[in-house]
Amino acid sequence: MYDPDPPFWAVRRRDGYLPLEDLGLIGDGTTAALVGLDGSIPWMCLPRFDSDPVFCALLDHARGGHFTVAPEDLVEARQH
Repeated sequence: MYDPDPPFWAVRRRDGYLPLEDLGLIGDGTTAALVGLDGSIPWMCLPRFDSDPVFCALLDHARGGHFTVAPEDLVEARQH
């Protein structure tokens, strides 16, 4: 059921990775990206879904690259 005002969740990482349940898929049918609860994009392929990844922190958080738009030291967040 849709909750118009979902609760805040603690942003947590395990060994540098967000849990899979804290990732959401966005896309337009050609391109797709995984967006983390913290605002990060740890995986994205361009220009098509089956292209090589531009960001691949999903597989290697230290060297895979990512893009994040979030306040420093984010403690909790929610998804809509």
